[in-house]
Amino acid sequence: MKWGVIGAGGIARRRSIPEVVKFSEKSQITALMDVSKELIEETGKQFGIDQCYTSVEEIFKQDIDAVYIASPVFEHEKQVAAALKAGKHVLCEKPMALTLDQTEAMVELAEKKNLKIGVAFMMRYNVYHQKIKKLVEENQLGQVVYGRAQLTCWYPPIPGAWRQKKVTGGGGALIDMGCHCIDLLEWIIGPCQEVTAFIDTITHSYEVDDTSTILMKFKNGAQGVVDNFFNIPDQAAKNMLEIYGTKGAVITHNTIGQDSAGKMWLYLESGDQGYSSQQARTQDAYQEVVLEPKSMYAQEFDAFSDWIQTGVKPVISYEAGIRNFKIIEAAYQSSQERKAIDV
Repeated sequence: MKWGVIGAGGIARRRSIPEVVKFSEKSQITALMDVSKELIEETGKQFGIDQCYTSVEEIFKQDIDAVYIASPVFEHEKQVAAALKAGKHVLCEKPMALTLDQTEAMVELAEKKNLKIGVAFMMRYNVYHQKIKKLVEENQLGQVVYGRAQLTCWYPPIPGAWRQKKVTGGGGALIDMGCHCIDLLEWIIGPCQEVTAFIDTITHSYEVDDTSTILMKFKNGAQGVVDNFFNIPDQAAKNMLEIYGTKGAVITHNTIGQDSAGKMWLYLESGDQGYSSQQARTQDAYQEVVLEPKSMYAQEFDAFSDWIQTGVKPVISYEAGIRNFKIIEAAYQSSQERKAIDV
């Protein structure tokens, strides 16, 4: 399938384009668009892509089947609509838009045009996350009772940074990074039915949140925590995914992020264990699981290409984007309406 890319800087130039060019089996990037002529020419030359444009109107005239939209969030609504009206399938970076209403309008238009639309939750394609999903599905961890997902970085005030303004980013640490964490927990554990949150700006001098902790209650009874911060040093954060069940647990370090690798440790209970008043802990109870990394970005492009060609819907279809936005909006609402209880 022939792909165009809108927004050729940032994550597209850093990860998506090079990994699709190198590892994809079913997707070929043939055209690029960015408002910066210098950037688009440099990126095109870097990856051997000749068709480079500075307007969406130009790229939509080209022979492409689908478009990957990696521009800033505030551009998504109009660019997705333009792509769909031009007859192109759309894989949109997260979050899909600034609001839930905008996201639902995108999906409605795609369905009206009989076109595919999805959200770039590439972390579902991390080999360790897929392994955890399988462990849960096979009941190897027993009844899942708790999950935690962390994605944190140091993001100080930067002049012109669109993520640091509500009107252009939609929010801060939660909407930008927490969307991935929320998605992973829902994908692995099941649907969330209730959320509460503490969301604040306590360190940096911008208007969006730099501090976010949300609690999730899942329909199956499990509970979860998602923590996202723009004010913790990069090297201090483990970007962890943790899933605990009645028969075992799994912990990862640095699987939540842009890298397709990371590390994972697994503990499985052997036999039925009774209560132990000693509650002893063995340091080496967890065993490391080592898997061969595979490009998350190439996999998500190829899964989307499969959807176009065969009708097999990928796990990153539009439903994931809508579900995610409902939880994010509920979290922000919870934080705004919370009542403080003095202790």
